[in-house]
Amino acid sequence: MSNYPDFNCLRITPLEGQVVELQLHRPQSRNALSWELMRELKAALHLLDQDNRVRVIILSGAGKSFCAGLDLLDQNNPDSLRDTIGEIKAGSRAGMRAQEYMADIALLMRRIQQPIIAAVHGHAYGGGLALVLACDLRIAASSARFCSQFIRLGVSGCDFGVSYTLPRLIGASRAHDMMLTARVVDAERAEQWGLVTRLTSDDALAEDARALARSLTEFSPYGVISTKQAMWENLNAQSLQQALQLENRNQILNGLSGDDEDAAAAFFEKRPPRFDD
Repeated sequence: MSNYPDFNCLRITPLEGQVVELQLHRPQSRNALSWELMRELKAALHLLDQDNRVRVIILSGAGKSFCAGLDLLDQNNPDSLRDTIGEIKAGSRAGMRAQEYMADIALLMRRIQQPIIAAVHGHAYGGGLALVLACDLRIAASSARFCSQFIRLGVSGCDFGVSYTLPRLIGASRAHDMMLTARVVDAERAEQWGLVTRLTSDDALAEDARALARSLTEFSPYGVISTKQAMWENLNAQSLQQALQLENRNQILNGLSGDDEDAAAAFFEKRPPRFDD
């Protein structure tokens, strides 16, 4: 895999088996989202999307938490903000530019070719919760705590895509409760509600996330990519017919790759399939 640049607030670590760990690395502030961290996160996602040798990404946090939300001390830092959105007069235009820059991270996470696994421990609050929800799979340690939090800061409880992603994962009633009341949800309840689908201990979180990531690399590359694409697109499908059209197209494209033939042969020969990258 490629040599990745050194970031100040982020670590990119290639792991065995075409897996990369992307770690938020501001442990002194519980990985709160500064403008610098958000710039680096977007840059890293673009780099990984273009690296076809990377099959799966693990998103984690250094220190005691996954991500405690937005860095309130940095939000109005004029130098950091200017580096993010450019020179612009303070006001509604600047505010909207900054808001859109932040929110675009969720879209980018959905658009890139690799599935992203959130490995969550400690706080996943506000923007941290939004990052978790934008991932494709979610595994939580027993210490994990989830909270929308935005409404506690004097703004709407709907931010960073949470009003879209959260109801689709746990249902509208529970999502509305979390967004409107800033309710803190522990790891066990998060698993019961479907916010995460796998629980583990804090000590085992890193290895369990890596094992899950490696398991995805056992499938054909385009099979995984097209599954990520269709599962999210068809969450918004207006009809069964519309969903089937995308599924049918993807199945034919997968068949043209020849991966299905080797997978069938591998099944009967009792060997792992040999997929081309």
